[in-house]
Amino acid sequence: MNYVKTYFLDIVTKHFFDFSGKEGRKVYWLFVLNCFIISFILGLISSTISYIFSLVVLLPSLGILVRRLHDAGFSGWFALLLLVPVVGWIAVVILACFPSK
Repeated sequence: MNYVKTYFLDIVTKHFFDFSGKEGRKVYWLFVLNCFIISFILGLISSTISYIFSLVVLLPSLGILVRRLHDAGFSGWFALLLLVPVVGWIAVVILACFPSK
């Protein structure tokens, strides 16, 4: 339970709309993994519930991405690359993989 609390619940509840600061690679990728697993399981139950979950974690996901980009030494505005189909998504994943500065 401590794993879920640290890498998912704290981010969703305490840092819901937090775009300042920095976030390490481990915390970012474990949050993404947790979101993927939960969304997958909810999608098996009902696609509507999965869509609602995705909307609930949209702002925390964007916030943690911006903090991850800050930690890697990039501007948080690079998160807008997500609006560019495929190429932008790949670019954001690559930027999120850079080590901390």
